[in-house]
Amino acid sequence: MLQAALWHVMNMFHTPDVDLPEQIYDSATVYLAPNDAEGATITFDTDVMQGSITSPQMINIFINALLRMLTASGQNQGISHGLQIGKNQEDSSQDADHGFQFKNIGFIDDISIFAETPEGMQTLLDVVQEFTTWCGIEIDVKKTVLLVIDKDRKRRESMPALDLRINGERLNTLDINDTCRYPRYGAREMVT
Repeated sequence: MLQAALWHVMNMFHTPDVDLPEQIYDSATVYLAPNDAEGATITFDTDVMQGSITSPQMINIFINALLRMLTASGQNQGISHGLQIGKNQEDSSQDADHGFQFKNIGFIDDISIFAETPEGMQTLLDVVQEFTTWCGIEIDVKKTVLLVIDKDRKRRESMPALDLRINGERLNTLDINDTCRYPRYGAREMVT
């Protein structure tokens, strides 16, 4: 991700003292051996420091902006995933038909997206594409998977192949019995 995008998001969330990590990252360099006239000094303007104790927290703040965009887009477009949580809760993120609806789950750079229809899923994938284009994150489509979950096996097996895309590339669809190791942006569509 572009560091400028990270600082922008942290400022939008009113994170205190953003100037401190910004100054640290502005002056951080890596030296390639040997550290002399033949070596090279490299300054980075993308990503966070690997191994730093603060990196996961900064990435979570950043990804939280994407998760909020997905939630807001889902609410504005009426995208549901068919699950109802706490219908009697008083919360601005519920509607009369569905109670509280979450559209995503995320941690660090892994997210799962939920939608009840292919159209809803494509809308949310478009939000992810817009966000990643803005911030400079690249999505590895080979590690991005679609999983249709439907308890009605006959209906699930009779569904036509889905054509959902991100960055113009078609997502791979897993069978419910397939094993998927280490998916990055795991998109899931729930059909009821």
